[in-house]
Amino acid sequence: MATKNPKTAKNTADKIVDAYIDYVLTEQKEPASIYAFAKHLGIEESEFYQYYNHFSDIESGVWKDAVNSTIKSLKESAEFSTYTAREKVLGFFYTFIEVLNKRRSFYVYSLGNNKMHFKTPEGIKIPIMDFAKEVIQEGLAGKELEERKFLSDRYHEAVWLNTLFILKFWIEDKSQGFEKTDAAIEKSVNLMIELMGKSALDSMLDLGKFLFQNGMKSPFKM
Repeated sequence: MATKNPKTAKNTADKIVDAYIDYVLTEQKEPASIYAFAKHLGIEESEFYQYYNHFSDIESGVWKDAVNSTIKSLKESAEFSTYTAREKVLGFFYTFIEVLNKRRSFYVYSLGNNKMHFKTPEGIKIPIMDFAKEVIQEGLAGKELEERKFLSDRYHEAVWLNTLFILKFWIEDKSQGFEKTDAAIEKSVNLMIELMGKSALDSMLDLGKFLFQNGMKSPFKM
């Protein structure tokens, strides 16, 4: 079997992706079949299968590329290693939305066009959760985030849920420059990090435990 030239393979894969995106945005639906799409593209059906098994593989690949390029861009920044956990999560969401805005029409189509028919993007949960775990572990080690039994091991899930919230908000955002999405990112991430950090409730419980251990009554009881 002949070995595929990496450059040629990438060009063909990119050609398939670009043609698929153009088709679904023009027709607002998937091609009738892979055979019909390959014919439309001017390639053999067998050539399509060298790169993708289904149209959903194209969509998930585009989403994965968006997440991976976001994380890569962040980590290549000279300042990234000096960021707090809050700044890293904020940086991720701001950069992610910037990346999505480059092909906004496609991503909105892929998400179902509106909140009523929102489809969870395939292929992005694992890389986002892995990134979140890394940031959270650093936040816990640096005492920016609070270690809590049964909870801190699941903090990364909050980042994933926040991703879905932001995507739902973004596809409905009609503000200039999507400035309301930026505000939603800031407010939701600040709340999330504050809940993961040492809160007033933690301080109250800590004081109550201290007073109990020292035989004193809690000042919060009337």
